[in-house]
Amino acid sequence: MLNMRRAKKAEAVVHKEMQVWFRECLGCVAGRREYNLGRYIIAVIDDNDTSARILDINRRFRRSVLAYDKVACLLVFNNPRFYADTGSTALEAITYLAQQIAPVADTHPERLIAGGSVHQRHAIKCPVTGAPTIFDDFDAIAFCPQANNRSDPLYDPLMAAPYPCINVSSDIFAFSMFTRDHFNNRHKRSILTAPLDDTLCEHLTESAALWQRIALRTIRNYIAITDATICPTYLSADQRYWFASHQDPAFAESEKRLYRHEMPSTYAPEIVHRWKRRMQGHSDNRRSASITKPGESL
Repeated sequence: MLNMRRAKKAEAVVHKEMQVWFRECLGCVAGRREYNLGRYIIAVIDDNDTSARILDINRRFRRSVLAYDKVACLLVFNNPRFYADTGSTALEAITYLAQQIAPVADTHPERLIAGGSVHQRHAIKCPVTGAPTIFDDFDAIAFCPQANNRSDPLYDPLMAAPYPCINVSSDIFAFSMFTRDHFNNRHKRSILTAPLDDTLCEHLTESAALWQRIALRTIRNYIAITDATICPTYLSADQRYWFASHQDPAFAESEKRLYRHEMPSTYAPEIVHRWKRRMQGHSDNRRSASITKPGESL
């Protein structure tokens, strides 16, 4: 199908529309929280920009993460060919996005659209323990307007956005920052100077429970906007797993099938256990993201 010709929108217009989407439409509760806290980089990329710009934004994001100033980065591609209702397909859009992220990926674009992942490893002082930690789950995920089209073979509203986008974030780092913020705000002091007493232990357990509640709200938001007869999306009865037609953290997929993913109630207790061990002086040679596993194909 031939794409409808569209005039390119001004960068300021695209940026404003994405801000409105974050405030009013984004289903991810944690993502909206970080946006409201000003910890989201939103960079509009012109389709004529060189790979050097993407590399520069990636370096700027890394520096911001190290300083705890930012938690996530959204690259928004201002390419009229992939605006909504232009006749382009989700496969065409994610192929384009895979080519754009190539400068910061070790994986070939063809692999990225077939379920491959863009893992970025950042050595960061853990926001909870202060210990040097390798967060290796900073993953890049593709989003596009075409994913919201029920007639598209890759229909999946969880992967939809007003413009073609690539989101870079780490679930483990986001949870760590959430736990840090929650303690600092409640107790008016830094979690990094707090002793591992009953107060801190209770806080860590409570944070894991709150992270589960945030995840539940997010999944339910996505369920509400998804035609489950086309794209099954649901929670397990015990709320320890959620099911969706994509693998997490795949960059994108050229074929949809059902996967099972862990909820925080399944993986967060292990993170809390490891935080406590680090606070007690034990070393941890395991990678931070080894706790979470890719979605299991069903």
